[in-house]
Amino acid sequence: MERCGLSVALAAEDIERWSAVKDAAYEIDPAMECWLTPLHSGDHASLVQSSLTPGRDWWALWETGSPYRIVLLPRCTVETGIDIVDGEPLTCGLYGCHGGEHS
Repeated sequence: MERCGLSVALAAEDIERWSAVKDAAYEIDPAMECWLTPLHSGDHASLVQSSLTPGRDWWALWETGSPYRIVLLPRCTVETGIDIVDGEPLTCGLYGCHGGEHS
């Protein structure tokens, strides 16, 4: 899937905070790129870190030219196909009610 790609730089304190999360799933990239499809509606968005709460992740959201905010959002549950290996449904890798197409 082609991505929007507009980026925002995370502040040093946010990089430190989200890198130190217990059982962190992701390395924090200082330049967060928008994961949504080009010409999406609404805020730009980049996955920051996983949550210990099942089905939710921390996302950086921002409008072009505005500061970002980091919020806990539920995962998108739209099924996008079937996993070839185990035959289980695959779901979109974005957050619920995102703009643009599903991943």
